[in-house]
Amino acid sequence: MGGTTRFPLAVLCSCAVFCCIAARGEAQVDAGPAAVSGFQKILWVRGGQKVDAPFATLIRSAGFNAVSISSGQDPTVPGRHGLRFYQDQICGKGILELRSQQYGPIAKEYGAKRDEDVLFRPAVLSSTETLVRLTKILSARLDPLIEHGPIAISLGDEISVTRHANPLDFCFAPASLRHFRAFLKSRHRTIDQLNKSWKTDFVSFEQLRPFTADAIRARELGGKLLPANLAPWAAHREFMDAEFARVIERLVRQVRRKDANIPCGLTGLQPPSAYGGHDYSRLMPHLGFFEAYDIGGARELAMSLANPGSRQIATLFPPKDGEDPRLVTARLADMVAHGMWGTVVWSSTELLAKTGKLSAYGAAVAAGFKAIDPVARHFAGAEMLRSPVWIVESQASVRAWWMLDSRRDGETWTKRLSSYEATHSTSLASRHGWVRLLEDIGLQPRFVSATELHVRLLAHPPRLLVLPATIAMSDPTAAAIRHFVAKGGVVVADHTPGLYDQRLRLREKGALDKLFGVNGRRFVLENMLVHEGRPAKNARLSTGPAAAEKGLQAEIADPISGFQVQMEATHGKGRAFYLNLAVCEYGKVRLEPKRLHAAVGLRKRVRHILREARVLQPVLLQAKGMPTCLERMVFKTPDGRRLLAVRVNALESPRILAQLAKRGPHTARVIFRAKSIVVDLRTGKEYPAAFQHDLPLDPYGGLFLEVRKP
Repeated sequence: MGGTTRFPLAVLCSCAVFCCIAARGEAQVDAGPAAVSGFQKILWVRGGQKVDAPFATLIRSAGFNAVSISSGQDPTVPGRHGLRFYQDQICGKGILELRSQQYGPIAKEYGAKRDEDVLFRPAVLSSTETLVRLTKILSARLDPLIEHGPIAISLGDEISVTRHANPLDFCFAPASLRHFRAFLKSRHRTIDQLNKSWKTDFVSFEQLRPFTADAIRARELGGKLLPANLAPWAAHREFMDAEFARVIERLVRQVRRKDANIPCGLTGLQPPSAYGGHDYSRLMPHLGFFEAYDIGGARELAMSLANPGSRQIATLFPPKDGEDPRLVTARLADMVAHGMWGTVVWSSTELLAKTGKLSAYGAAVAAGFKAIDPVARHFAGAEMLRSPVWIVESQASVRAWWMLDSRRDGETWTKRLSSYEATHSTSLASRHGWVRLLEDIGLQPRFVSATELHVRLLAHPPRLLVLPATIAMSDPTAAAIRHFVAKGGVVVADHTPGLYDQRLRLREKGALDKLFGVNGRRFVLENMLVHEGRPAKNARLSTGPAAAEKGLQAEIADPISGFQVQMEATHGKGRAFYLNLAVCEYGKVRLEPKRLHAAVGLRKRVRHILREARVLQPVLLQAKGMPTCLERMVFKTPDGRRLLAVRVNALESPRILAQLAKRGPHTARVIFRAKSIVVDLRTGKEYPAAFQHDLPLDPYGGLFLEVRKP
């Protein structure tokens, strides 16, 4: 885990504030947002479950303080039994979230006929009728709800332009086309300017129709070169993302006009994709309450882009058959350590045995709540102190990689369902890989949207800027990055930065090739060694990692196995590093003993760059017998106290946690730059001032400390 060099218990950037303390259910509940505090422990109640006194007594004894209610259920019932409630999916299903019986027939018909005239979204997002329908539903359900003090309101769960992140080119309905054409007029002014940008020959905006994926693939894919111009397809996807966010903004505002203190938002957010509408840079500013599925780094992305004070929850699912029930505690500790406002436990059916008592899973949940309670209350309103490292999030790059990843699919691209995309997406894998890589080194990076990067870099620049497979970027973004480096900043890219502009038109040269000192680039597909989030088999280096591109040259580079990697260049006062490595595989190889060589190689190279950028770990950790996956989070409380959370970041591989627990007690050496008094928040034990402390580390429960000056 490193040597004994001492570092300060502080990092240089701040973050949004997330509430995160524990609260017990009370015998009687007062309505109103002011009564809501603490780590919310919510049970998702299935429709057939009666919330009566015996049921409420049982779940309160297990530690729950709230339940979900669905539309049509009596909001007074939970309060009568000492429980709070959150309103689940207040807008119902069929409008924001399409049912399978709505989506399936359209997908099937399009798959058979390839006729764009069938691509009418049920409940057209651009239609006034749809918005009026939604606002009426919301108003009718909201009015009788407000007075009973919901702790939060979810507009919908797993909502989407399509269904989840499944690819289908909604929407060709007249209202949608009318708004799309207006969107294009405001951007391009004249049809001639649009035709020049798109390489099309439309006679007028009124005659214009967007390109489906089939149409753009027929025009741009199939050759040896990278697709030259994806703009006619990408503009439609961008427009649908914007329409999706516009509808959500209107509904959230409607709730806030009724009661600004009740957090309102979305649950079951899909990770960003070309389809589905989940452009987090558009969505997150509107949400006061959200759940983002922990896929492809989406949870960390949502945390960074959310407004201060937004309340994030996560769903707790039962361990799989054969897994240790202590995984429940590990998942809850992970939530507390990341500033979650609460958890929704799935579900009342799994929680209860047929006898009416707690099931084995229910007992594990009760034990988990008991374990986190003494810890969570100290984290109330605490602010996570982010590292001075920014990761750029580019929705344009997400779209570009979807098209490149699907290029071999032919007409089967419509079957790239969200479950498949989760394991075959370069953008998801790259985001996840960088998050885990930086966490394993001991940092907590912040995501910044590419659309606001040129402004943010001027205001409060980081020490290190990371470009994760950022294949598309605007000219202002590229210029801001060059200025940032010239003024002394450090930037690192894994591969292919800025080959496309933000509208997915291929450039003649990469926007940052000169900055990185890269030359020799040819825009041919065979030189792209990353596909669907995996490096090519022939790209593996003798040192462990895999190359991402071939055919590149640079004045300063590390030639290995026939590839140029770790290209470096100095500009002004700053440095630019082009790894040319498949960081996208790090999330998979980091916990696999047979593939650790690749993970170690990537960490070594990124540590070198962090030293150049003068980025320090908040604390150093050493733990004999532990893998290199100890995550650490530093918090500052409202009253100025410093907290430190340490956990084994291996929930993606439960067998590792089980093996570590089987070996018996573990000790973590926590090393500070200055002498510090530490208090174990779980046990209350205080350790006298010292530079380093040897402390017990539970592989499942983690380690939670208060750190004080002597």
